[in-house]
Amino acid sequence: MRNHIIQMQRIERNQHCGWNCSEGLQCKPRAYSLLSGFHCRNHAVSSTIFHSVNISTILSCEEGKCSLQLRITASANVSGDMHGVSVCANSAGMIGNCQMYTFGQVGGKNSTGKQVDVGFECIPVRPGQHVFVSLKTLPNYCKAMWSQSYFVPECSHEDIRDEIPECITGKLSYTVDATRKHLIVNVKDAPKETDYNLRLCHRHTVICAGNGTHKTIKPQHLQRSIHLHYSRALPCLCIECLEITIVDLEDLWSDVTYEMNKDQLVWQPRCPVKVTVSLCHTDGKSSCRDLSNVTFSSVDPHPTLCMKFTTEVKTWIKCPFSEGNFSVWTAKMMSQGGQQWAEITTWVKANFSVLICEKKSSTQCKGKEGKDFKSLVLDRMKTAVINLSENACEVCVCIKNQ
Repeated sequence: MRNHIIQMQRIERNQHCGWNCSEGLQCKPRAYSLLSGFHCRNHAVSSTIFHSVNISTILSCEEGKCSLQLRITASANVSGDMHGVSVCANSAGMIGNCQMYTFGQVGGKNSTGKQVDVGFECIPVRPGQHVFVSLKTLPNYCKAMWSQSYFVPECSHEDIRDEIPECITGKLSYTVDATRKHLIVNVKDAPKETDYNLRLCHRHTVICAGNGTHKTIKPQHLQRSIHLHYSRALPCLCIECLEITIVDLEDLWSDVTYEMNKDQLVWQPRCPVKVTVSLCHTDGKSSCRDLSNVTFSSVDPHPTLCMKFTTEVKTWIKCPFSEGNFSVWTAKMMSQGGQQWAEITTWVKANFSVLICEKKSSTQCKGKEGKDFKSLVLDRMKTAVINLSENACEVCVCIKNQ
């Protein structure tokens, strides 16, 4: 039998952590034998000999110093010539801790089915440790072995973060200098005689990744502030030390790109986020009307086409084409031998009109008398060349995408 457990409940403090067994039995600790763990008997016994197994973390404190201990208790239904139990706790980088107890005959000849309750000596563990626990019978019946993976609470658990020496990190406070893109960080109540290392990172689930520059605060300089530079104000931007402090900044909705060859709008978030994304049409004010039956894979680039990002907190509207971020057509003027022409290239299907005009302002162009509009339709990834009059360079040329 194998399963996994992560302890999230409160951690008990200074609880009894010694071996014991059912009242009236003569339980005796024995030296653990590796042979008893390696060899097992294929006898026809129940696979549920062990039950009511409880694994928990307790906080043991003496003279102001605290440590974490693993407490294991179990009940076993005696079967056959069973006369004891053993427990082992193993973890990567940890010397296996095994214990074995015998309890002699239980209830005479008719002992099968009798219940024995056993508690084991506590086992030292560290925050965040992954421990594999196994229970076996004596003699070792193959079908009766019980095992379970157990995750010791991490330093973020409120019951140990201020008690275990390796978890005590002090308290961080920060202010944001948006103009210089700096976080000004201060540390209080930091461990004595310990260097304090800080950096910025981007948090992805349980991992905080990044290549931010490490800054070190020496114990004698804890009163000083540290400046950490950030490039973008993302909501998953964190200050990493022995604990992680999330910085409340938002610039997550700017990573929008337009793939001209596929007519696709693409958004790939830099931070994990639960969000609904849709397209809408803005009226130039604060409202944006949702567009139905429109997909991100068939998009006509238009200044009023916007993306709406909706989370549990609020809604953001971003209009990727409103500020000319993605140029989907270009125009250039060319001349040779006194002749001028305009060359228009487009990456999307579009209608254009060309007019010789007199420029009145930065946005107005009055048509030159006797000169008519020239209209044309261009398919995607096409180029058109339009001949102009010889004196076109003396006036203006208006090219409009309709």
